[in-house]
Amino acid sequence: MKAAAHMQEASPLEHAGGDAAGVESPQARGVVSAVGRFHIKIADLMNLERELLMGLVREPDLLHPRQEALIRWALALGRMCLLRTPEGYDVEVDGVVAPFRGWLQERLRAAIRPDGKIDGGELRSLCPSIDHRMASARERLLDHFVMDFGAEHLDRELQHKELVLVLGGGGGCGYAHLGAFELVERLGVRPRLIVGASMGSLLGLFRAMEPHYDPELMATVIPDTFDLKKVFSPFSGTTRFGFPGAFHMQMLRVASEAMYRLRGTRRLPTFAELPIRLEAVVTGIRTGFVASRSLQRDIEEASRRSFSPFSLRLRTRLFFNAVRELSANPRMLKQLVFGRDQGTWDFSAVEAVGFSCSVPGLFSYDIFHDDPPTIDALDGIFERHRLWRLTDGGVINNVPSRVAWESVMMGNLGSRNAFIFAGDAFAPTPATTNLPFVAVQQVARPGVLSNRPFSDFHKTYKDPPSPLNLAPSLPRLRRIVSRSLEELSGDREYLRRALTPLPAWRSWST
Repeated sequence: MKAAAHMQEASPLEHAGGDAAGVESPQARGVVSAVGRFHIKIADLMNLERELLMGLVREPDLLHPRQEALIRWALALGRMCLLRTPEGYDVEVDGVVAPFRGWLQERLRAAIRPDGKIDGGELRSLCPSIDHRMASARERLLDHFVMDFGAEHLDRELQHKELVLVLGGGGGCGYAHLGAFELVERLGVRPRLIVGASMGSLLGLFRAMEPHYDPELMATVIPDTFDLKKVFSPFSGTTRFGFPGAFHMQMLRVASEAMYRLRGTRRLPTFAELPIRLEAVVTGIRTGFVASRSLQRDIEEASRRSFSPFSLRLRTRLFFNAVRELSANPRMLKQLVFGRDQGTWDFSAVEAVGFSCSVPGLFSYDIFHDDPPTIDALDGIFERHRLWRLTDGGVINNVPSRVAWESVMMGNLGSRNAFIFAGDAFAPTPATTNLPFVAVQQVARPGVLSNRPFSDFHKTYKDPPSPLNLAPSLPRLRRIVSRSLEELSGDREYLRRALTPLPAWRSWST
């Protein structure tokens, strides 16, 4: 009877992320808002774990390896709220874990101070108590859920963190994320989930297409000469699903050519077909929003001229004006997550990324074919959310760490033990290449900061490339990656420690 009661309690979260087809269940739509309560409960432990690891990087001899293993096991157990059982249903373990979590937070906070300083003596003296309390909490957990999972399954969940990459937007700034791809590959870790907005979704798609990352892959994908006029054409003056802009993006043409060079086929994958799970954030504009006449006039004027890097610089004001108008009407915006939301699992990943990268007022992406699965899916999305048009995901959420957190908690990876690595290449910096964009960066900044607590590691690149450099040459791209890797070099040891699996249970007592 006890096990049946557990299953009954857990039913609202069972398969919350959808089944193997990735279709979001009716329960999952409520879970997106419900999982926020779990973050409130474990946010302090997330911070404590981050501060502990950073302290151990600064002072490697602060703890004996066995003491470090003990404390990190305790942190992993304390962070547990939900668990996917071997049979594939979810149980909420929060009620059993909560007393141990509260005790652990209180004790660790006395040794790990808010200023980042760690009292090693205090931590070491805590280890016997942590060992005893954790063993008791684990025993209660296994006894309470004896019909749901066993010790081996529980320990496997706690020992290994799944890597989740969150890639922020920012035009050409986003190429800094390539350095993160290379770094985690060098660490022997591969992402299980990638969440991207705007340019981050495009680079996320590039990474998600291959299970193994080859730094030289870009040499295969990028042509020897990149003609931007083949990518951008003058705006025709009509839209179907996308927000209007001065230029149309020919995303399908470019993607099919890249796919042919990469795999010898022009067929473009759906989200379901990607070897690494990808989720692309897109901004939905609700019915009732009307762009100002001045913005419409500027778009019409800009569309009469051909695309060139020089004209792009002159027309960045269209982007500023469009973002300003959209940001002034937050109730007219709806966050969409392609690859997670209902009806998007079998959607073309390239089409979704096209919408996510469509810079409002400047670059418009739209669908001009009548492929039934694509059109029917979009019609359903538009009807469900009462939308008028789609545009750049960075407008509503430029570094979507919360989206990643929700996806993990919804069970989209199976495991809830994840490490969320977020990269922000569009933050206000002293770099002269980004100075013209400070006004837009400041508009996006509050949203970026509100997402930061949902990541385990948030990297703000201090010297990203120019947002306007959308198609760098291969030598230039290699220099960008080298610079990004240099910025990440100081974080390498922290990431290595965080992503290394924990040793076996009770290894600290042998």
